[in-house]
Amino acid sequence: MANGTTIRSSIESLEIAPGGLDALNDAYTKMQGISDNRGWIAWAGVHGFPRFQCWHHGLVGSDQMPYDLFLPWHRAYLLYWEHTARDQNNGVALPYWDWTSDGSQANGIPNSFQTIPAFASGPMPAMQQFPARPTQRQPDDPANLPTADDVNSLMGLGQFADFSNQVENIHDGVHGWVGGDMGVIVTSAFDPIFWSHHCMIDRLWYLWQLQNGVNNIPPDYLDKALAPFGMTVRDVLDITRLGYDYADSAVTVNA
Repeated sequence: MANGTTIRSSIESLEIAPGGLDALNDAYTKMQGISDNRGWIAWAGVHGFPRFQCWHHGLVGSDQMPYDLFLPWHRAYLLYWEHTARDQNNGVALPYWDWTSDGSQANGIPNSFQTIPAFASGPMPAMQQFPARPTQRQPDDPANLPTADDVNSLMGLGQFADFSNQVENIHDGVHGWVGGDMGVIVTSAFDPIFWSHHCMIDRLWYLWQLQNGVNNIPPDYLDKALAPFGMTVRDVLDITRLGYDYADSAVTVNA
């Protein structure tokens, strides 16, 4: 926290800070043990199974999802998830996974997501004929993760629709790179790395907004509801009003 603002830092910077991940570990451990609507399974289930309320461009243009609300919907989702985690430990700030960092480019998944039990996997409910189980991953070669050049190429896109579409393509690629349960919408949000991956996507939108304006979005999007969060697109455009900010990272964005 800084002046009442939650500062979201990179997972790698928190790994080297004394106690940097203690609050998140405490919150995630508690959430994973809660079976009611305050818990891990309930909130992760908003995205895929069993509620399927997420927005992705594969569905945009359909009667169900005629608008591209991928970025604002996931911003609201992250905010609610962070608040839910803070109910368990008030010191929580969601970390982002900067897959363009030197460490990720060399080693892939950050160490804490492999060695801390509450970060290495999350509980998943029974689905149809499949029993409940922990999430699993099948990561690809680190050389296939997006690079800083890939990210910087997005910042030159002046239109929201172009940026949203292309950043979602990168987002999709990282889901596929992690593999396993992260590779499909049905199960991805049960994996703890989902939240830090999406935190990075939200951060990229924020950096794009710094260059292109907070209100650079189609006007007819502004009053669209972001169900089930009780918010509209207009409500999530300015992260300072939402009470959080992003710390510096290895990604350099040319102004």
